[in-house]
Amino acid sequence: MASGSFKKGSEATETNEPFKRQGSLRKVLPPKQYGESMLSMSAKMIERPQQSSSQTSLYKQAYSPFFQEYSIMSEYNLLTKKCLPGLYVMPSASSPLLWFGVLFIKKGLYHGGIFRFNLEIPETFPDCTCPKVVFESKVFHPSIDIATGEVFLNQTFPEWKKDVNHLWQILEHVLQLFLSIDVKDAVNQEASNLYVNDMDAFVNRVKESVDSSQNNLFDEPTSSDPYYLRFNQYDETLHKTAREALKSEIKTKRSDHVSGLSWVRPGSLQPFSQSSS
Repeated sequence: MASGSFKKGSEATETNEPFKRQGSLRKVLPPKQYGESMLSMSAKMIERPQQSSSQTSLYKQAYSPFFQEYSIMSEYNLLTKKCLPGLYVMPSASSPLLWFGVLFIKKGLYHGGIFRFNLEIPETFPDCTCPKVVFESKVFHPSIDIATGEVFLNQTFPEWKKDVNHLWQILEHVLQLFLSIDVKDAVNQEASNLYVNDMDAFVNRVKESVDSSQNNLFDEPTSSDPYYLRFNQYDETLHKTAREALKSEIKTKRSDHVSGLSWVRPGSLQPFSQSSS
């Protein structure tokens, strides 16, 4: 794997129209909606629980973007708690509906691969069809469309259920695709045929994907979004301090390690005594 460091960009720009931001994660209530403050509307909801269908629709329309962003924020928190190995994801600065990701494959046929992808969340989330995972890196895999980079998810998520399915499950499934290859319902028939009939040729094509991902690691980013995941070549003047701090922390943890208490110390009859090692 090429050495390098990972950083966020510094310049914010507007995103494409399909991922237009619907509000800020930091906002709780907008100051005014449809000529009336949201606080006033909330008070009226308490005073008059029986609302007309038009009023109900108005309230839903006003609150919907904030409920959606809260749902997406919760999904991201769930993902961070899962600590999926080799997976790094960052929501776009311009839209909560677009997440940038990089997948480091640590074992299996794709070992050493550093694959970029985007998680595209539908505008109607969580009442929506299944979100999409689209790889920017060219990946030769039975379950990844070689032309579009989109991962085939229909088999695992035939129907998206908001109270059952979560975004971290999609990303975990994508990770597993590289560790356990399944050619059933493949979208890349060439990859599927080679995997079944000519493993040597399949492995060579996979190696091309892995080598390409490493060689293109430091290419110019395809997005100017400030949260797009970028990599820089190692620069000792910039990265040495952080590198030494990480190495020092690892050594400290090792030196602070204390063996646990044993039931009985060798040569002693005293229970829960300190191990001699």
